[in-house]
Amino acid sequence: KKCTLTCPNLKELIRHVRDTHIGSGKGLYYCEWENCTRDRKPFSKRHKMHNHFRTHTGEKPFLCDYPDCQKRFSRLDSLATHSKIHSNVRPYACPVPQCTKAYFHARSLRKHQRTHD
Repeated sequence: KKCTLTCPNLKELIRHVRDTHIGSGKGLYYCEWENCTRDRKPFSKRHKMHNHFRTHTGEKPFLCDYPDCQKRFSRLDSLATHSKIHSNVRPYACPVPQCTKAYFHARSLRKHQRTHD
């Protein structure tokens, strides 16, 4: 909110915020981005602050390496979830007998299971 530094590119902005504004070794980390919807709700972990910061910058450092995909993600776990699409591994199978549905995401399975109720 109070920083007036202008950075020539995203990489420099990320470095500046990481080193100057986020820091390390704190008990709590607060987002001070102008008009942030978190409204000063703190993070207890530094990496959570870094993940949140990407919502402001649009940074997506995790690239899918599958040929011709080139999708990018702001979080590593999102890339890992996405990668299942390329392997066609659907680890979330419906436990209802005779139902053969299986899904990439647990939330999709939960939604499907409501159809059996």
